[in-house]
Amino acid sequence: MKHINTISKKIVKEAKTLHPDSIDYQSYISVADLLEEHQFTAVQIVLDGLDSSPRENILSIISEDEKVWNIMFEPLEDGQYLQMKVNKDLTNSGRA
Repeated sequence: MKHINTISKKIVKEAKTLHPDSIDYQSYISVADLLEEHQFTAVQIVLDGLDSSPRENILSIISEDEKVWNIMFEPLEDGQYLQMKVNKDLTNSGRA
């Protein structure tokens, strides 16, 4: 899916602004790799474990593309920033 590829490249570009030995750098790269493989559930698990700054930044990049965002997340509810998709097999969904 072209949209996922574009978002993944943006995440890698952002990672390159960080020191390659930093934990955040590896988190960005991991998320980008998982997106490329359409492993959306794994992306959500990684995001859930990140500190707020890298998590918010990665989510901001993902939210730039509504199609990718909607594949991964439910609409906002009750003031929640995001809600993971439930009762849906996200792995490999959205493949073109």
